[in-house]
Order: sequence, then C-alpha cells, then structure tokens
Amino acid sequence: MSKLNNIREQFFFGSLILVVISLSLPKYSLNSQSIIACVFCWLFYSPLREKYNNLRKNIWPFLLLSSFFWISLLGFLYTENMKEGIRNFEMQLPFLVFPLIFFSVKLTEKTKLTLLKYFSYGIVVSAIFALLKAGYFKMNNFGDYFYYDKLGQLLEIHTTYFAMYVIIALLYFVSFISRNTFKKRLIYGLCIVLLLFFLYLLSVRISILSLMVSGLILIYGNRKAINPKTVFLLVVGALLTMLFYFTPNFQKRFNAKTPEGIAISDVDARTRHWISALEVIGQHNLFFGAGTGDGHALLYDQYLENGFETGYIYQYNAHNQFLETTLYYGLLGLVFLITIILSILKKCYCLKNYLGGAIILTQVVFMITESTLESHSGIVLFAFFTAMLASRTISGNEKLIDLSY
Repeated sequence: MSKLNNIREQFFFGSLILVVISLSLPKYSLNSQSIIACVFCWLFYSPLREKYNNLRKNIWPFLLLSSFFWISLLGFLYTENMKEGIRNFEMQLPFLVFPLIFFSVKLTEKTKLTLLKYFSYGIVVSAIFALLKAGYFKMNNFGDYFYYDKLGQLLEIHTTYFAMYVIIALLYFVSFISRNTFKKRLIYGLCIVLLLFFLYLLSVRISILSLMVSGLILIYGNRKAINPKTVFLLVVGALLTMLFYFTPNFQKRFNAKTPEGIAISDVDARTRHWISALEVIGQHNLFFGAGTGDGHALLYDQYLENGFETGYIYQYNAHNQFLETTLYYGLLGLVFLITIILSILKKCYCLKNYLGGAIILTQVVFMITESTLESHSGIVLFAFFTAMLASRTISGNEKLIDLSY
C-alpha cells in the first residue's frame, strides 16, 4: 500500500512540475493539458476526507485567493455579451484550481522551492531554444529574430510576460547562488548572465523597474550578510541595469503608430488607455463593474469617442491590471485584487520569505503598465504562485515526498 501511495505522490508532484515547466513553452495548450493532468493526479493523491479537512482549515484564504473565479461567475448575472463572458470565465479557472490544490494538500518549504527551481530552469531552457532558433534564422538569411517583437514570435509568448518570467527566474538564481557548491554556483552564474542578456533582447521597459524593486527586496532580506564588496557589485549592477534603458533596443521598444502613420509616444499611449478606462468605470456600474463579458466592448467604444483610433482598431486592453479589474468587476474586484496582494506580502514578511515577496512584487510592478491577468500566461503565473505562497508549509519531518531527485 505504501508503494502505491509513493507512486501517487510521484505522479502528483511530477504533474505540478510539468505545470511550471510548460508555462514558458510555446503554445498555451500544453500548459492547459498539464493543468488538467495535475487535477487528475491530485484527485488520487490523498483521500478525499483528508483533502476536505485541509481545505476546511484554510477556507478563508481559499475563498480569498479564488475570489476572481467567484466574481467572474457573479458577473454573468448582469453581462450582455455571454459569448465573451464564457471565454473570460474559462480563463479564470486557474483561480479556482490552484487554491483548491494547494490548500487541500501539505507541502514542505523544500518542495515549494523545488517547484520554483524547475520553473526557473524551464525559463532558461526556453530562452536557449529561442536563441538557437534566432541564430539559425540569422545564418540562413531568414531575418533578424534577436529583437523584441521577432523574439516574441519564436517564444510564442508575449515578450512582456516572458520578461516577467525571466525576472522571477533571476530572483531564484540570485537568492541561492551563494548557498551551493562551486559547481552549482558556476551553473547559477551562467544562468544569471544568460537571463540578463535575454532580458536585454526582450527590451521590456517595465522590466527595469521591476528588476530594481525586486532586487531591493532581496537586498533588504539579506542586509545582515552583505559586505562592502557585495555593496560595490550591487551598485555597479544597478547602474548597468539603468543604462539598459538608454540602449537602442529599449528606445525602439515602443514604436506604435496611428492608422495615419503618426508615431505615438509610450507615455501618450498609456495615458490614453488609462483615461479611457477611467471614463468607462465612472460612467457605468462603479461597484460591480461592466460584467464578465462587457468590459472591453465599452472600452473600445470609449477609445473611439476619445479619438484614440489605434486603441479601437487594434482593440487594446486598459494596459493596467488595477483598472482592468475595476472595468470588469468594479470596486468589488479591485478590493479583492489588492487584498490578495497585501495578504501574500504580509505573510511573506511575517515568515521572512523575501524571495516570495519579491516574486509577488515583480508581478505587481508589471500590473502598472500591463493587464497581466487578461491572458493565460499571466493568470496561471499569478494564481499558481499566490496559492503556493499562501498555503500552509509543513516541517520537513512530516511525511511528504522529497522532490530533489
């Protein structure tokens, strides 16, 4: 019987690893299939009674972290575009799946770090494959795919989301590079250099701010162990990071034009997005929002009314997750989003889990200029890591499989 239980554990935790690894791979369908496989393995991982008891002990954090699923369900009561509503509702399923999984099982800190390790290595592998493909196309005169939009085509993931993945992987490697053997320090160092180079190629401007904010969190968490030499290296690293912004790649990162061919500045475009979103929010149901299926339709009309034809033609979202959430689910949704973020940050601070706090703040910074929870890439990342960080961590002495194979 114990052998059978061990097999179940191997399959379950293997399915969790598959979820984090497949997140950075081309095609969302592979990650969706991995999530389905994970749910199936979870069903057989432990007795139903044990899952129920664990979930009952964590019912309030479960309801909070799954709130986006429930409010999207509520939004069906007053939405008009049911087709779009169903599509958006399906996208919110990870907000139910991952809290259900993580709050109904017990994980050790080592297991959680192992999941983060596999996620980080998955990002490295995806980056290497993208560079190899870009090099192959370059050598065969198929075009230059080393620039951000072309590189995104090879990744088959929007460059903004992959930049967010890269920063989280960097946080992991930087956090543990000094805690390993020389061989692993060398590997981690090479991974850091590769990911920094790849981040430069992606040329996502908000990644510079995110990298600096999350870096400061790690510095604060390790302030007692920092010596003058480390301070010097950190200052040099920060200056080099800021210089990235003035390189040609970053300056050409945003090169949008109006339908008439007139260039649009980054600041001007973002301002138009946000003003239009605020106007829609103010004109409609402020407390409950426009509903699960109607948020974008109203926003597109407002773009046209404000003369922002580019936003109307290309159907841009609000490019700010806090506005996007308020647009669809009103102040109710905004309160839930902020509460989720603050509750995770509070728990990370109380447990002195500065790496976890940096991971969440990385996503929060990206939410300022991007609607990160409007795509599969952002939703799965946020739902997975918030649920994992919020779930109860048991001591290594309790019975649980060791994933460090």
